[in-house]
Amino acid sequence: MERSLAASLPVDPAEAAQLATTFAMDYLSWDEDRPTRRAEVLRRYLPESADTTLGWSGQGRQRADFACAGQVVADGFVLWIDVRVRVTPYERTEPRSAPATPNDVLPDGGRWSAAPAPTAPGWRDCAAVWMRLTVPIRRHDCGDLVVDLSTIPDPDDAEGHVP
Repeated sequence: MERSLAASLPVDPAEAAQLATTFAMDYLSWDEDRPTRRAEVLRRYLPESADTTLGWSGQGRQRADFACAGQVVADGFVLWIDVRVRVTPYERTEPRSAPATPNDVLPDGGRWSAAPAPTAPGWRDCAAVWMRLTVPIRRHDCGDLVVDLSTIPDPDDAEGHVP
């Protein structure tokens, strides 16, 4: 595939920060009662071959409700964005039943988020926590910005990281 002219344009840090912020919120949101929603949403951010289930076991419920981008670091063709996200985990209060059929209606011009509704039958919200992600953003060959998880280096055992 040939790269488009748009793929050669520099990445605007503000545009990259916006994408990193929305990705972080969707990445840290999930709902086992609607297990496919998160994967569908993450496809918007990632290159075609990326794993859209990464970071979630398929169990539980969690909602990211606020995020803020901070430092932006350029490394070659990638911008690394530091994002802090407030996340509310949930615990189940009653046994899982068949999920209700959602009657969601997407407003014109809207896009789905992975974040579940703030309340749901059978779940109780727990204390919110802050989480921090560093999100790599680059231009795809077509010129669109994407989150490129393949640029994240493997942890180095010599630095005390556990793979």
